[in-house]
Amino acid sequence: MATTASPDVVDGPVMSLINKRICAFRKKMNRIVAMEESLSLGKTLNKEQEEFLRTKPSILALIDEFEKFRQPLASAVAEELQGTTPNARSAEAPTQTLAESSGSFEQPPPQHSGEDVVVEDLLNLLY
Repeated sequence: MATTASPDVVDGPVMSLINKRICAFRKKMNRIVAMEESLSLGKTLNKEQEEFLRTKPSILALIDEFEKFRQPLASAVAEELQGTTPNARSAEAPTQTLAESSGSFEQPPPQHSGEDVVVEDLLNLLY
């Protein structure tokens, strides 16, 4: 059985979030289009549907904004993944501390979990 990689692993958490937001806004847009079709067929909308229909310009603007962010972020994520892969491996390699070299048996500093590394990389990308 062939397994496929999840989008989170390939794209990372930032791109996954962008893609989820775009998908959610497109679903809302599909609902608006269906409501507009209902109106054109002569059906009436209730108050909540009318209010939702008024959000069309903002939803279109949000879809446009997230689409504009998608390509530069995808490029940045790909660049970041290519640039940090060797560094992440070397950072995880054990290093000998001064205390270890002098014969002291102090506890080594705790290793970062994979989740900490992801958060640290995301913060470095943002700042």
